[in-house]
Amino acid sequence: MNYDLFIYLAWSLSAVALVFLAMSSWYYLAFWTVSGRPIPPVPHSDKLTKFAVLIAARDESKVIRNILNSLKGQTYNKDYFDVWVIVESEKDPSVEIVKEFGYNYFVRDELTYYRKTKGFALQECINHFRRSGIKYDSFMIFDADNVMDKNYIEVMNDLRQTGVKVGLGYRAFTNANTNWLTVGSATMFSYMNQVTSRGRTILFHKATLMGTGYFVDSSIIEDAGGWIFTGMTEDIQLTTYCIYHDVYMRYYPLVKFYDEQSASFKTNHSQHIRWLGGYFERRQFLKRAGVKYDYHPKGMQSLMRFEFNAGVFPFVIFNVVSILLLIACIIIGVFSVYHKMGTYYYGMIFALAAWQIFICYFIFAMPAILVVYRDNKNIKFTKWNQFVAITTYIFYFYDFAFAFLDGFIFHPSKRKTWNKVEHLGEISNEDAKEVK
Repeated sequence: MNYDLFIYLAWSLSAVALVFLAMSSWYYLAFWTVSGRPIPPVPHSDKLTKFAVLIAARDESKVIRNILNSLKGQTYNKDYFDVWVIVESEKDPSVEIVKEFGYNYFVRDELTYYRKTKGFALQECINHFRRSGIKYDSFMIFDADNVMDKNYIEVMNDLRQTGVKVGLGYRAFTNANTNWLTVGSATMFSYMNQVTSRGRTILFHKATLMGTGYFVDSSIIEDAGGWIFTGMTEDIQLTTYCIYHDVYMRYYPLVKFYDEQSASFKTNHSQHIRWLGGYFERRQFLKRAGVKYDYHPKGMQSLMRFEFNAGVFPFVIFNVVSILLLIACIIIGVFSVYHKMGTYYYGMIFALAAWQIFICYFIFAMPAILVVYRDNKNIKFTKWNQFVAITTYIFYFYDFAFAFLDGFIFHPSKRKTWNKVEHLGEISNEDAKEVK
């Protein structure tokens, strides 16, 4: 075997992969640069929006009181928002709790297995409004485990009055310090908040919707022909729709809602399978439906569609190449020992393997470092968990690779099943405790 040729080709491929990553992910460098800018406060508006606050709550009686208390404490005019809790059965204990607060509940009828997603729950409730002639200016989407700042709806109204059609605040965390899984989850969402969404807002007037905490103008839903976002990840579908139809979106991090992160590996893995399943669902119907708003010139629209579609694929391709090179190094290293090729070849192969491990680790440590440096005032990681975030983020994120194998290769049915996430309602974040 020609070990010199292998070493030359392997180092060359490693260099090409790194150059490819740097050139193809230019938008992340742009996001890192612009996302550090100060956020100007949105002006207060006396004009009020009629909101429907929709909470999909399947067997969420353990946690539902927290968000209902949070809504009771909102500074926004109570006559201008209605709360609707969506349940699957009149016997759900959440119903009695909702009645205690004087809010509305909606019981679903269409519960075939493929419709048991949050997107279908929202569709069914919104269709009920349309049939009943119940009119709202905007819909605000929350999960049952959320709580929000006391002025959250008020600020979302101010945001909407500036012309924003889809807007969201900062996604904070009720329990980020629980274990390495909640640390990893908080790190990922913080990065999506403060780098991706913030960068998209500044450069493209777009944002990344992350399941909950956002409002969407009713005109967007009507133009689309109703709530058509019913896949495994309705937030990705709505984000896709907004990108392709050039809807004016804005991420506004000066107001927060709080979300519970799962501390269970099994639950995290199941969520990762579902998120990947949703990410790879067909999107053509989203591109064809509705109305084009043409908020930007055509060239800018093409640029932001490229950025959105490229997403994390440069990182995925780089990591696949790096892992394959690492495996090749191990195999060739074994052969070199067997053939007694000498310390020079052992050293070169070891150096190449060590470089691949280092660069993969660094690529994941870098965003974690950025999150800890820029955003720990919001996340409130302990000193130990700052270290945990930087050193274990790669392992949290690599579960997406195992989730892909599990959900797409070995158990395809998993990516089509909406499993209930067990929420505990335990709040360790002192800021969140004040608003629950």
